[in-house]
Amino acid sequence: MNPIKPCPFCSPQQSDIIAKNELCYARWDRFPVSRGHALVIPFRHVPDLFSLTLKERCALLALADDCKSAIEAQYSPAGYNVGINVGRIAGQSVMHCHCHVIPRYPGDTGHIGGGIRGVVPKR
Repeated sequence: MNPIKPCPFCSPQQSDIIAKNELCYARWDRFPVSRGHALVIPFRHVPDLFSLTLKERCALLALADDCKSAIEAQYSPAGYNVGINVGRIAGQSVMHCHCHVIPRYPGDTGHIGGGIRGVVPKR
């Protein structure tokens, strides 16, 4: 028998929430790529960005701004990657829509450049 794991984003602990609005909440990523890596998550369980209503998309982006402010107050990064993976083949590991707000720092990678094309190796 294969028990179904509960969604890790559906029932956030109040102590995990760093910001919220009517439709979404933000929390620090439990497996951060860098210092200050945050997630913005809609309260409604939907699989991906394309399943959100327009109002939810606006709320998600508004909360990403709040995350940026919180991150800058604590960590002072030099840049950001903001992204949403859609589907397992694109790297989505939790099938509840979430947006990564990843602060970037000088020297955190050996190669700057290439933009989004670096997501697909050898492109």
